[in-house]
Amino acid sequence: MTEPGSRRRRSLRRAVAIAFLPLGIVIVAGAAIELWIARSVHQDVLRLFEELREVALARSMVDEIEGLQQWIVAAPTATAATQPLVLADVRHHEHSARETMAHFRRPDDPSRPQHDRDERRLVEQLQQGLAGIGKLLADDRPLAELAAPASTTLQAAQALVVAVDAESREIGDGLDVRSDDMGRFLLLVAGLSGLTLIGLGWLLLRRVLQPVRHLRDAVEHFDGTRLELPPTLLRGDEIGQLAAAFQTMADQIREHHLGLEQRVAERSREVLRTAKLAQLGTLAAGVAHEINNPLASIVACADGLLRELEQAGGGVPEDLRDYLQILRKEGLRARDVTARLLRFAHQDHSRHEAVWLGAEAREVAAMFAHQMEDAGVTLRLQSEADGPAITGDPAEGRQVLFNLLRNALDVSPRGGRIDLDVRRRGGEVVLSIEDDGPGVANEHLDRIFEPFFTTKPVGRGTGLGLAIVHRIVTGVGGRVAVDRQARGARISITLPAAP
Repeated sequence: MTEPGSRRRRSLRRAVAIAFLPLGIVIVAGAAIELWIARSVHQDVLRLFEELREVALARSMVDEIEGLQQWIVAAPTATAATQPLVLADVRHHEHSARETMAHFRRPDDPSRPQHDRDERRLVEQLQQGLAGIGKLLADDRPLAELAAPASTTLQAAQALVVAVDAESREIGDGLDVRSDDMGRFLLLVAGLSGLTLIGLGWLLLRRVLQPVRHLRDAVEHFDGTRLELPPTLLRGDEIGQLAAAFQTMADQIREHHLGLEQRVAERSREVLRTAKLAQLGTLAAGVAHEINNPLASIVACADGLLRELEQAGGGVPEDLRDYLQILRKEGLRARDVTARLLRFAHQDHSRHEAVWLGAEAREVAAMFAHQMEDAGVTLRLQSEADGPAITGDPAEGRQVLFNLLRNALDVSPRGGRIDLDVRRRGGEVVLSIEDDGPGVANEHLDRIFEPFFTTKPVGRGTGLGLAIVHRIVTGVGGRVAVDRQARGARISITLPAAP
């Protein structure tokens, strides 16, 4: 599997951020532009309202001035003395025009500077014209003398109406243009946002949903041996890291599964071996019991005949004496084998006490000192002073050590070495013995603890030593394992340590 770090590292988070960047830019820019347009529209609306107010005031001034001018045409010679009612109405028109002019200008006029300059010029002309009309009326001059200033003032008022009305239409046209611009811009923002969302959807489908579906399919088809990941998941982003984590977990599950199968197989072989040993032990006990009595009779008869030959003195053939001695010797040898069979079949442990394996190992090793010296084999013993300790029968512990050392000595060549190691490991005691012999063949590993199975030459072993070791060790809750090493064979015994 290609590691995610072996490729150029790509972050899904960075890809999503890059995908969201255009949308963010569009939203921020659109908001800024929309805010600017909205402020412009707001200003134009204020100007439009102001211009409409000014148009209404200007037309009102035109009406007042036209009403004054009509009296000038109708009664040019009228004065306060001759026609007071006419002069009163004329003064009313002049006063209304002046009042309207007073409300025309405001300090917060939002009009643009160029329009404000044009309006100021026309307003000044109106003010000057109305001032002239007011002075003539105050002097009680005939209305005919008001014709010239009234005509000039009317022209200025009409020009002001035209100017203000033109500005209001210009503002209205500008509002229409900005409304159209705002609609087009909103369409542009909507289009860009839609394209960005489509890109995000494609990214989500291509970079997240499809890989997750592929990962799910791979996990569903995981058979406990290997997780088959498609090449699309072998990448450096977060999905690739997740796939790598699943691959690591699958490898651990596979290793655990294989280890579990191996332990189950070992435990199954152990159970079968124990059951077989129990059956063979029962059979051996019955056979030994049936054979032991005839053997005892044979040995007793041989001893009686030898005593009678000794009492008879000379004249007894030597061949007969030799045959009787051979018969007695072989009978004793057969009885020893049956005694060992009975000990193998005996499952009861009468003693449960602390057994210090270090001290027992030194005691048993001393029993083999002369035999190892004669065979040219050295023994290297490693253990604590007396410990570690287990709970069991000391005699059985010595029997286990005796059988192990006996087998190791039998297979060790001259100049070889036997390593006996006894140590505590956590809550267990491990006893291992390793020799320089030929080792155990693979096809013999499953039968090495069976009774009467031996790899030694005929006459040098009965095949009961390791069977007895296995029976004693498993009887106290221990385990026995045989490893084929480069030097020879190594037998490891694991026992629960004494509390």
